[in-house]
Amino acid sequence: MSSEIFSSLDSYAWKLLYKWARWRHRNKPRHWVVARYFGKFNKFRNDHWVFGDRDSGGYLVKFSWTGIERHVPVKGAASPDDPALASYWAGRRKKAKPPLDRYALRLLSRQAGLCPLCGDRLLSAEQPPQSPEQWERWWLHVTRRAIAASYLTQYGRPGTPEDDQTCLVHSSCHCGLQARQRRGPGL
Repeated sequence: MSSEIFSSLDSYAWKLLYKWARWRHRNKPRHWVVARYFGKFNKFRNDHWVFGDRDSGGYLVKFSWTGIERHVPVKGAASPDDPALASYWAGRRKKAKPPLDRYALRLLSRQAGLCPLCGDRLLSAEQPPQSPEQWERWWLHVTRRAIAASYLTQYGRPGTPEDDQTCLVHSSCHCGLQARQRRGPGL
């Protein structure tokens, strides 16, 4: 069971990190070491035993945070080349979700899948990928186009996450916007 293995790895990593922290600060009490290196660094998880740095906010991701995906096996000897099973394969493809997190999907749907700077589609797939290898190639293509999350307003000034001004833009559009802002409004 992967959840048990992940939990065991987290326990082992915690022991090693705690041992290192105690060795690093030999003259400090245990509660000082725990307060210095362990805490609730990931605001989306209610876990107070995350190893991290309070100054930079960086933290070590736990193995148990990895999502477990259950895969539905293909029925019998079903082949994608069999025309009689076209509806079966179409149904399986509909269930496949693109490899994006919920936040990015919410932003995509709020923006109707369009880049607010250039008006082009953020994700373009002429036909949905049919196999895991095609998903991987498609995802690499999308990331090479480098979609970046950025805080933008309609005037191009930075905002805060609380202002709900986050949007997804092409990284090329984002770089162009930053270049225009550096040159100044008069140039």
